[in-house]
Amino acid sequence: MLCHLNYNIDKEFFRKAFYDNYDKGSWHKKGNIVFDKWWKVFKIESIVSSITKDLGIENLNILPRFSYQVANSTLNSHIDKDRIVGINLNLFDEQPEIIIDSKIYKYENALIDVGSKVHSVIAKNKPRLVLKYAIRNPWSEIYNILDKRGLIDHTKTYFDNPNYELYESKILDSDKQFIKWNQNIILFIQYQFKQHINVIWLVPIVILAKC
Repeated sequence: MLCHLNYNIDKEFFRKAFYDNYDKGSWHKKGNIVFDKWWKVFKIESIVSSITKDLGIENLNILPRFSYQVANSTLNSHIDKDRIVGINLNLFDEQPEIIIDSKIYKYENALIDVGSKVHSVIAKNKPRLVLKYAIRNPWSEIYNILDKRGLIDHTKTYFDNPNYELYESKILDSDKQFIKWNQNIILFIQYQFKQHINVIWLVPIVILAKC
């Protein structure tokens, strides 16, 4: 489930904050295996505190981070651990894409049930940079907080998901195989190099690190 948000941020300011703090981040890593297509910067709570308060989520169990994914890379189908709910805020001009239950969504800023729905993340010919809040609270609680503040864009959300108001956050039995935390799922990361020849490398990565 994806709900579009009636919320905009100062992209230039937060892009600069990302680049200013870039060296404090690291590539996504599990053990000795490094996924060098996905850079994360944590410990940014003070930088994004104004957004946290705007969204009304300062009393929830949140973990914000800048999430940068290089161009021409794909994180294949998975479900995030701990039933987390994500708030993704786009920091580039081009809207990012996410595939949820085989449907492609483009969004500017969105509430996404990444801890219950099978999804994959795409960065095409341009990189992807989002400010992501990983929230370990129930979907309904977060949705209600945002809705009471007028931050759910009901028109855009209805267009993509006509039955969104009836949505119940749960993991289907058939989807439990995609949970990153409960099983050692190998996610195949596709990366296409376009320097001299077009070659697609399939790199198996066990992703169990914190989201």
